[in-house]
Amino acid sequence: MTGATKDYIKSLIPKNLPKGQDILEEGRKRGPSIKAGRSRLVRDSQFDNYLEYFKAHKERKEISWFSNVGLATIEEEVEGIKELQRWCKKLGINYHSTLAIPSTLSAIPKELRQYDSKNTSYVLETPEDFMALGNIEGMEVIQSDQVLAVPNAWFNGINALKAGSYQVGCFSQLLWNYPGCDDHVKYVSDMLRVMGVLSTKWDEGFGVSGYLDDTYPSYCKDAIAWVGYALFEQYVSTELCGVIYQVNYGGLISDIRIRAALLKALYDALWTEKQPLPVAKIQANTTRFWDHDIEANYGMLSQEMLMAVLAERRYNTGAVILPVPITEKVHVPTIDAIKGMLGVCSRLEENIEQWEEVIDFTAIDEMAEVLKREGTRFFHNMLEVLDSAGIDIKDPMQMLMFIKNFNAGLFEETFHPSAKETGEVHVNYYTDMGKLTKNMVEESAARVKSAGLTNTLKGKKVLVASTDAHVYGIQYVKSILENAGAKIVDAGVDSSVPYIFDTADEEGITCIGVSTHNGQALGIAELLLKEMERRDKKYIVFMGGRLNTILPGHSEPSDVQEMINKKGIFAENDLVRTIQMIQDSALLPGRE
Repeated sequence: MTGATKDYIKSLIPKNLPKGQDILEEGRKRGPSIKAGRSRLVRDSQFDNYLEYFKAHKERKEISWFSNVGLATIEEEVEGIKELQRWCKKLGINYHSTLAIPSTLSAIPKELRQYDSKNTSYVLETPEDFMALGNIEGMEVIQSDQVLAVPNAWFNGINALKAGSYQVGCFSQLLWNYPGCDDHVKYVSDMLRVMGVLSTKWDEGFGVSGYLDDTYPSYCKDAIAWVGYALFEQYVSTELCGVIYQVNYGGLISDIRIRAALLKALYDALWTEKQPLPVAKIQANTTRFWDHDIEANYGMLSQEMLMAVLAERRYNTGAVILPVPITEKVHVPTIDAIKGMLGVCSRLEENIEQWEEVIDFTAIDEMAEVLKREGTRFFHNMLEVLDSAGIDIKDPMQMLMFIKNFNAGLFEETFHPSAKETGEVHVNYYTDMGKLTKNMVEESAARVKSAGLTNTLKGKKVLVASTDAHVYGIQYVKSILENAGAKIVDAGVDSSVPYIFDTADEEGITCIGVSTHNGQALGIAELLLKEMERRDKKYIVFMGGRLNTILPGHSEPSDVQEMINKKGIFAENDLVRTIQMIQDSALLPGRE
């Protein structure tokens, strides 16, 4: 590790940072006075908590199905979950838990919400909103998104606990940023206080979750990073904070062999006698679906879910399986889309023994051993590098601030064991990010060349940014614009609108590309227009990604591409047309 790397890592820890153990202790002192609730599922069962229910499900070697639901209002969310439950009873499949996905506004204290744009789902406003989800008969509604590693951590975390959500927040979302919420020390401290409360609820089955595809591994080419980083989150959660930790994964891994091997590798690497249920959920990938001929996506979904069933039956981790609706590529899933996906999955367990007779898992077992071994090395290398850089690896506050502030683009090259040994990353098993990055470079070069646009943007500077945590869109935009000759300034993910323009102004850039994914397109467009008006400067702004929004009076997202274009922002997912627009514009600075 170079001296520059050490200095950089050390610089991530603010001066006069409060000691993590002191903050934890504040939460632990308050813990006994905070009564944890129980979901309606647990209250109506013979079990004291959901982890006991989960353990019994594992011992019965059952396959259970899961869903993500994020609808426009809390009332619709409750009714939507109930409708899915009725549907699954009709299908005769195990469905007893779901993840509720609120708007990102829920993550932000009310006094700061004017800086953000409403998402496509409900906003958690009151304790009663949390309770409404916890009171659905026969269901464990997990309230972890936008709850723990967020500026509104104390309000959301404590209310999720009182509502009986056994996973009280997603640790992995600490990497995300929120507009107007710049006091990271304050809200990371609040996160740690909630962890302190949760440490007093271990025997009641409450803990935190990790979703690996929402954080640093999503930037990595090698699947061993999934295991290494999961061990790191477990270390901070359990060893430093005394909190139960369960991992979830799958959204950015489409290779069915790697997905199956990761199930075993994560289970074996994270299992302890105190935490015998380390893997909570395996999710379908979200990268391979088509945005055309939508019904054909059932083919990809069926393959992936069949392999998930086979892997869970073989390894018996207890993990539930989350299939993703075939419309994932084009809009936020509706209840009907989720029902269609669960309908397909309801038949996968039929004749499963026939598949088991012909499927040979030998290669996957061997892959799992490599993932576990190299992932463990990745984790130990992280601790060694941080310790060498002067980070107190026993202080949870310092560790959380490292996670919050580290440059995700440097993660793999800094901690991958092969980088330490050879100076460069040697990939064991390519993730979708690794494959797609490689393929995008090749495909975008071919597209630009065939359109006669090679080097047509030479000398032009373009800033690109994403308004959410999704990496792929921004990677693709960068790749294709670079092949057209543009010089790209990357403002990163989770970028607020003011930050995007501040960065553009600092770099002397008037051409800005914004990628958006979570149904915020129209709101983001309006914020962009207001910011341009406030700065009284001429910019070219183009948008791409998932260009939809839930409009007033609607329950489902609508395509708003034309609405955005009419407002004066170029909204287009065909980047050849975007390059032509940039090329024809007279507003850009001249060639360098």
